[in-house]
Amino acid sequence: MEDVQFVCAACEKTYEGDEKSAMTECRVCGRLHCKSCVDEYGRCVECAEKEPSKKK
Repeated sequence: MEDVQFVCAACEKTYEGDEKSAMTECRVCGRLHCKSCVDEYGRCVECAEKEPSKKK
């Protein structure tokens, strides 16, 4: 059985072993990212730059 590897779509880091604990899906684009590349709103870095924050 092969070890499944997960590669983050943003920072391109490779994660081996328990990839399910390392990956998070962006709520905007649906791509898989590592937890450090997704903000507190569930957006990846790229989507967060495109989607302006709602400032009052």
